[in-house]
Amino acid sequence: MIKLFRNIRKNLLNEGKTTKYFKYAIGEIVLVVIGILIALSINNWNANSKQNKLELEALKNLKEDFNYNLLTLIRTDSFNTLNIKSCVQILNHTGKRYTEAFVLDTYLNDAVSATTYVAKNGFLNDLINSGNLGLIKNNVLRNLLSSWLSELIDLKESENSTQKNNVDTIDFIIKNGSFLNADQARNYNSSLNITLPESGFEINNNHLLKLPEFENRVENQIILCDISANKYKTCIKLNTEILQLLESEIRTKNN
Repeated sequence: MIKLFRNIRKNLLNEGKTTKYFKYAIGEIVLVVIGILIALSINNWNANSKQNKLELEALKNLKEDFNYNLLTLIRTDSFNTLNIKSCVQILNHTGKRYTEAFVLDTYLNDAVSATTYVAKNGFLNDLINSGNLGLIKNNVLRNLLSSWLSELIDLKESENSTQKNNVDTIDFIIKNGSFLNADQARNYNSSLNITLPESGFEINNNHLLKLPEFENRVENQIILCDISANKYKTCIKLNTEILQLLESEIRTKNN
């Protein structure tokens, strides 16, 4: 093709058709520019197509992780709620409200079973650490994903406070009561099919209900768990918003 153009230009010059030569040369330049523009367009289209495929893959992976995160959040929040309810039941029977009919052992384990949330953020962390979060073109979604990690840090701080109080309360019970009685009251099931014997000590955990320190520890547990409950609700709301945007973006990309 190039040889053909060269011959045409040569013939025009030899024939003295200078004007036609320049017009032809200009036309040839235009054709070359058009060819370059077409090539660039094709390259851009291929690059955009590749980016869209990578983005769609990222959206699907994130959706899988955040589906897991939402279910785990809801389950963790329910355990935290059980912790609060058990503590409230106990406070209804401390001090002057003490009655022998109330069996503390029924609620004791649940009252000191503070839970923690572990999110599945492997793919999101990979995107951020590799500098590829920009694959997500939706600015709102990208900002929500960034704020998700900061919300988890806030939640973890709250959980750490709850866990510390929980451990301290367990330590108090170990020194002043019997977890063996509490485990029997809840029909503890061992994975090794071990049957726990009765306590070898004449001790009734109900006496803890008469101790102000025990009441204070249980009350602190409620307050700290309630703070965590608010954090869980914030994270559940954010997780739900992220999932809705992920699903919307995936549908758009698939159409």
